[in-house]
Amino acid sequence: MSRIVHIALKCGDMESFESATKFYEDIFGIYQTKNTHARGHHSRHMTDGNIDLALMLYDSEDEKEAKLAGAGPRIHHIGIEVDDRPSMIKKIEDNGGSIYSDRAEGALKYRSADGTLGEIVGIGRYLKKDRSKLSRISQVTLYVNDLEKAANFYRNVFDFEPAPGSNGTVHNLTDGETVLSLVKADQPAIEYWTLEVADPKAVAEQVTERGGKIVSGAATSVKFVGPDGNQAELTAA
Repeated sequence: MSRIVHIALKCGDMESFESATKFYEDIFGIYQTKNTHARGHHSRHMTDGNIDLALMLYDSEDEKEAKLAGAGPRIHHIGIEVDDRPSMIKKIEDNGGSIYSDRAEGALKYRSADGTLGEIVGIGRYLKKDRSKLSRISQVTLYVNDLEKAANFYRNVFDFEPAPGSNGTVHNLTDGETVLSLVKADQPAIEYWTLEVADPKAVAEQVTERGGKIVSGAATSVKFVGPDGNQAELTAA
């Protein structure tokens, strides 16, 4: 089975880029692994030990890849590790997706059948490392306008399996470690990502103290916007 290995957060400026770095380090124990500049953007790669979290800052909103997800802060794409790229490219296209990148790219961008942006990478690009003691990235939530079409895409292309919590407006899938939650909505988007923590209420207080903003709270989860301008969720481990 393929595996979700990467989430890319697009930042608006250098201040939010640097603030977000410290925010995720200090509160969630997500630590830096490398910094790069390629294809018109800075990438600061961080990890919880299982998933690579990349903060991205484009040289300009006019950069080709910046335009793929739209202007301003947003969750730009997710990355999925596969063991056979050529056959995966065919599967993507056969199931309603399209390839964006040059096919020789190490991280090959695609547009999924649900309209969101993703990339496929070979095994070993994002290695597992020492796990954070403070959090675990457990889920990515996508808004899709055709729930069944989107679910079929991820099942057929990546062999993701059903996960608990599905209903008439939500379809949850898993790669065995991380949940991909598909939510019926008018416009496709990678809406938020989820962090499991020991005490969501206590962590929410840290979020507000360190530059984040709480946008909703419930008995089982808290949603917030980080300094990078993107939405995330806290749930209990």
